[in-house]
Amino acid sequence: MTALVGGGITAGLIAILHVLKPEYDPSWRMISEYSLGRYGWVMRLAFVTMAIGLAATSVALWPFGGAWTIPLAAVALGALGAAFIDADPIMTPRAQATPVGRAHTMLGGVLLAGFPPAALIAGVGVATALGWTLAIASVVPFAGLVWFLIAAAPAHGQGGSPEIRIGWPDRFCLLAYLAWVVLAAVGVLSAA
Repeated sequence: MTALVGGGITAGLIAILHVLKPEYDPSWRMISEYSLGRYGWVMRLAFVTMAIGLAATSVALWPFGGAWTIPLAAVALGALGAAFIDADPIMTPRAQATPVGRAHTMLGGVLLAGFPPAALIAGVGVATALGWTLAIASVVPFAGLVWFLIAAAPAHGQGGSPEIRIGWPDRFCLLAYLAWVVLAAVGVLSAA
């Protein structure tokens, strides 16, 4: 239940941020940038609720998959760390990134790139008890990550721009990850 609530709050907070900060064009701006400036606390809270949802999912799946669920907890740490370390603006070239911005990029990378394999590992781990649905469903987060990586490739470390449309893939990843968490929570609740 905690995973469902955490995921729902995360999605709701990010939807609210699109209204509160319309200057961030969602087609090319990363959701992490919402942590900058006014209303930044809302994005930080969204990262915290996402971390809680991921950790709760790991805990809920533990009785069915044991150690196979640990990667989800590691991904939760990436989300939690990103909550307290702000991103640099997307236009910042890698060579000019601040130490704080680099730390956020690393933690965000743990979340963004780590979730699909963590979901697959957990899905395989719980398959004998809960069925193969979670393992198969991990295809969607992987597809989101591939879309993001293809969209980000033209940047070559030079920073983002309106021509590099990574915003929609970033948001798709978030929704795909949250949907997987919801699916996992429903699977656990159905098995209870």
